[in-house]
Amino acid sequence: MRERQRDYELMIIISPLRTSEEDINATLSRVQQTITGLGGEVTTVEQTAPWGRRKLAYPIRRYSEGEASRRSFNEGYYVLLHFRLPTTQIDEFERQLKLNDAVIRHLITLVDYRNQQAGVPSTSTALEPVLDDANGDDENTDESDE
Repeated sequence: MRERQRDYELMIIISPLRTSEEDINATLSRVQQTITGLGGEVTTVEQTAPWGRRKLAYPIRRYSEGEASRRSFNEGYYVLLHFRLPTTQIDEFERQLKLNDAVIRHLITLVDYRNQQAGVPSTSTALEPVLDDANGDDENTDESDE
């Protein structure tokens, strides 16, 4: 039986200690090799603007390689990847990400194309006011104005 593959999005933050060009490429190739090793394929990698080296919203305390205590990181290198992976392999992929010392945070989200094709209503029509008045009167009567 063939395993079902789904489309995913992965946002990773690479440690600022590894922001040289070689370190970033090595980390990305390791992540890509993990995906292909689990039977998936990487479709796109985005590391240009607005991604790249950015300040974090809050400091992240994390052990660095070879250090006995935690270090606070205030910035990181953001990368967005789109990939396809069998649904049964996503837990193993996440385990491999946690073992990667260069990745200080990650977020995997499932890309759902059904809502884009079905024609989801825009927020302006979705947030139309609902009349609670029993007589259908749509004027707002405020008792403080009387």
